[in-house]
Amino acid sequence: MTVPTILVPLDGSLAALAALPVAQGLASLLQATLQILHVLEQPLSPRELIEKLRLDSEQLTAVLEQASGLPAPTILQAAIAKQSDYLVLCTRTGLAGPADLFGPVTWEILPKSPCPVILVRPQRGSAPWQLRKLLLPHNGTPTTAAAIEPAAKLARLSGAQLDVIHITAPGIPVSQEPGTLTVPRYIDQPHHEWPAWTGEFLDRLCCIGCLPEQLKLRLFHRTGEPGAEIVQHAGQQGSDLIVLAWHGELAAEHAATLKSVILTTPCPLLLLRIP
Repeated sequence: MTVPTILVPLDGSLAALAALPVAQGLASLLQATLQILHVLEQPLSPRELIEKLRLDSEQLTAVLEQASGLPAPTILQAAIAKQSDYLVLCTRTGLAGPADLFGPVTWEILPKSPCPVILVRPQRGSAPWQLRKLLLPHNGTPTTAAAIEPAAKLARLSGAQLDVIHITAPGIPVSQEPGTLTVPRYIDQPHHEWPAWTGEFLDRLCCIGCLPEQLKLRLFHRTGEPGAEIVQHAGQQGSDLIVLAWHGELAAEHAATLKSVILTTPCPLLLLRIP
């Protein structure tokens, strides 16, 4: 068996350090090797590199590497070469407006990453991170179902609570993706159709994701704009990680829910790109 690898790029800014506690917590959970990568023009001595990245050398338990080149391509190349299991990134490290999703490096990396990406907003700061509650939004489509097994694996390893949230958005057409489990027609009459639907939904969830029997699982249903409901639920329930599957498109007309969550998420966000 190979040892998992967690790659976290740091650029020397205080904002970028927000990704480090999440990467450290994940590496501890998975018993993985944590690799810190800094992309620069001229190589530095180990002491200079530690000082530039604002790291505490006495507490640092990671492989510290430096590479030259353009930041995004170099990070992607490193993730491929190291066969990284996760890439942990701060959403942005420089100055940006309140409506900006990412910095340019994250924007370029995200749709091309060869492995799942965990996004951390700089507002999170340097507090330690531990996985106790996961939130898995699931709209009944096979695309979102692809996130079940990775989320369940993390929940099993950490002993965390796995919350699955299904959101009904009034006025938004039901997905036409083959295999989608649609919600009951009359969402305002849960005593008629919701119990049967809930049973079928959980049965499918367990079959698709091969969920272990000891997994602590809760199912929630909310009505409203999906991105806002996901963020609100995560804040109310104290979620430590949101797991989202997406198709890899960031153009203006795509990933509306994803973009909404990224802007206001109260916790790190694990993105699983589904071709």
